Amino acid sequence: MGLLGAGYILTAHAKAVEALPGARLAAVCDVSRARAESAAAAHGTPAAFTSLDDMLAAGVDVVHVLVPPQAHVDCTRRILQAGVHAFVEKPMGLEATQCEELVALAEAHRVQLGVNHNFLFGRAYERLRTAVRDGTLGRLDHVDLRWLYPLGLIQFGPYNNWMLRAEGNLLFELGPHLAAFLVDLVGPPDELHAQAGLPIDLPMAQRVFRQWSVMARRGPTTVSWQLSVQPGQADRSLRLRGYAAAATLDFDRDWLQWDEARSNSALFDAWRAGRQGARAWAGQARANFARQFLGTLRKRSDANVFLDSVGRSVAAFYAGVATGRLDERLSGRFGAEVVRTCERIAASAGVLGSPRPAPAPVAPARPADVLVVGGTGFIGKRLVRALLAAGHGVRVYSRSAAGARAELEGLPVEVAEGALDDPQALAAALQGIAVVYHLAKAVGQRWQDYVDGDQRPTRVLAEAALAAGVRRFIYTGTIDSYDAADPNAVIQGDTPLDGALHARNLYARSKAACEALLLDMHRGRGLPLVIFRPAVVIGEGCPPAHWGVGMFHSDTRVQYWGSGEHKLPLVLVDDVADALVRGLDSPGIEGRSFLLTDEPLLTAREYVDEVSRLTGTRVRATPTPVWKYFLLDVAKEAVKHAIRHPNRKRPSYHDWACRQLAARFDASQTRAVLGWQPAGTREALVERGIAAAVRHYLR
Repeated sequence: MGLLGAGYILTAHAKAVEALPGARLAAVCDVSRARAESAAAAHGTPAAFTSLDDMLAAGVDVVHVLVPPQAHVDCTRRILQAGVHAFVEKPMGLEATQCEELVALAEAHRVQLGVNHNFLFGRAYERLRTAVRDGTLGRLDHVDLRWLYPLGLIQFGPYNNWMLRAEGNLLFELGPHLAAFLVDLVGPPDELHAQAGLPIDLPMAQRVFRQWSVMARRGPTTVSWQLSVQPGQADRSLRLRGYAAAATLDFDRDWLQWDEARSNSALFDAWRAGRQGARAWAGQARANFARQFLGTLRKRSDANVFLDSVGRSVAAFYAGVATGRLDERLSGRFGAEVVRTCERIAASAGVLGSPRPAPAPVAPARPADVLVVGGTGFIGKRLVRALLAAGHGVRVYSRSAAGARAELEGLPVEVAEGALDDPQALAAALQGIAVVYHLAKAVGQRWQDYVDGDQRPTRVLAEAALAAGVRRFIYTGTIDSYDAADPNAVIQGDTPLDGALHARNLYARSKAACEALLLDMHRGRGLPLVIFRPAVVIGEGCPPAHWGVGMFHSDTRVQYWGSGEHKLPLVLVDDVADALVRGLDSPGIEGRSFLLTDEPLLTAREYVDEVSRLTGTRVRATPTPVWKYFLLDVAKEAVKHAIRHPNRKRPSYHDWACRQLAARFDASQTRAVLGWQPAGTREALVERGIAAAVRHYLR
């Protein structure tokens, strides 16, 4: 089999196939060769393609269609026409009539067409489904469907994601989860009334509705449907009221609860129901934990609820391919009915199904003399605006030109597209450029991820900048690379980085490694380097649940890094941008490093108290000594080493201690050399930092 599309869902499908006897992952295909090759290597697959036709010609029996929804129909049509089985991620398509055409095409070519709806094969849902079909619940009176789950894309982007490109896209991306439950449990609705609410206008003239409410009826059964992507406690659940009993399914956690009369005494019925319910929940919790723990140890597809359901769905599809009969939940006709239900909801709500016309790009006022790499990030967007305000022409270098234009809508900037380690694309982007800002960073689970995604691109960019003869190369490091564990220490811009970087987290190590290679190029080859190390940056566009403050388990639950009593090195994002702009022309600063932090004005406790006040919700905070984090890390890594997990590491007490940021951070050198004046008051940090972040997050 082959995987078409190397996005985040690929891992779930690859793990599911790896668990099946007689099925072999033979190829990965993606428009990005780098993504295809990376995914193929991660799963031990011999072939990576950038063309679907090439993968089909290489000889595969089944293709999993994992590309964005707007490409599902076209790709699936080509697969079926080649006489190959297709397994399509939801939604099957964006129009029910096109989906039905695919069903007919599969029948004509005598191949199987399956559609995966991610939660329909959850273990607890299977039990609920059986109870509906065998009459245990009795005739259904009402079904309540809920998908109340925050969507960070709306607050933080990237805004060029397909889900946000048209008013109806969010419904077609998330709605099939609930529509699949609806169609499976009660069938297509006879009547349906929908309302879309809480619209928000995003960049590129996009409007997104964050709440969807539906009232429907199928025969004697009424249905309510609530979909919300607003911040808040997650609730992904089904509630069914039947003639004989009621049931509640938390399909996010794979828990099922029954409610039925157990005694004719109100007193004893409540007691017995509570006792038996508690036992049932405890039993399910133990069983789920044991299965997921063993799945993690054995690297199986049941390592979590989502992977388990997808794995069971994939297994059912291959069983259907073998027998020639698919489970009805996987059939193309079922997938088409789910899409039709979403179409009816969008039509009833009066929501547009096509993108609004994007505004024309704003022409730059002057030729670009500054190149910003990482200009679509939290700090990068502020820097671009600050540079424009200072009269500079700006060019932004990005992996996706469309994504960069969406993030920077309305700004008169040039956009250059290319990979961060592509010398030819960088050389073209550097034409006419005098100053380079390098703000990009990598994420990953292994050191090699940072070598490939952070250090190598940094070296290639610096080489290109030297070849282009730029007069200044400005790099943003991080205060995470300092040894900040000692409360008696004072850290300034010229303070050496942590001498025990080998014991630090991958991000801190990689940023320090990038600084080291750039400094070597400065000393040996004249790279006009200036380094800035921002502290804990806050402001509009950052999450209020900031991990520089503590370990946030949710928006309202946090563990401090230590006691939470010492002052934190906080700084406003606008002040960081101002310092970076000042670094462009300040004379004689090549080879120097500058710390960007305000005065120590707020503790973690005070930060959390302000978030509680501004949100009107008590954020529960717990002081947590470093040794507790360390011991938990030791236990986790012991398991990973026992199974030789590829992302295992050696636990480090020193790294956890540094997260407290207990040292005093002093930016007086930055102020003196650059003439930089950050906000300087507690009130400004609260209003322009925390309050601005909360307003943006809860808008």
